[in-house]
Amino acid sequence: MAALTVGGFFAFLAHADTNEVGIANGRFARRLARLGVTDQQKAQVNAILRSYQPTVGPLVKAVVTKRRALRDTIRAQTIDETAIRAEAAKVATLEADLAVQRAHVVHDIRAVLTPGQIQKLKDMQIDADARFDGLLQHIANRIATD
Repeated sequence: MAALTVGGFFAFLAHADTNEVGIANGRFARRLARLGVTDQQKAQVNAILRSYQPTVGPLVKAVVTKRRALRDTIRAQTIDETAIRAEAAKVATLEADLAVQRAHVVHDIRAVLTPGQIQKLKDMQIDADARFDGLLQHIANRIATD
């Protein structure tokens, strides 16, 4: 859940000016509210996210750009396996860099949370995984019966 939450926030960071970064609205704020974070914790999380914006923002933009290039290569009139693999490798490299940044952000945010909030975060992740697994099973069942 923390990775998903931070990942979603990265998309915002990619388009935000450092001075505009905030957690007052949106899904990220709702997830923090579900954890029962205090105003002081919100301010600390906001500062953590703001500190990563100069690194993460351009990285998210690069991932989006490379994913689009991969999509275009996949959808080309002719299949060029070498080109597809090359574009996929570029995406993988950028996503690995982004994963490392996400790990740093999650680590820093966890340091702000209480043990109870961290457990609640883990429970939220288990629930999210179960919902996603259910969705995948629903899709598989629909495909099998259609």
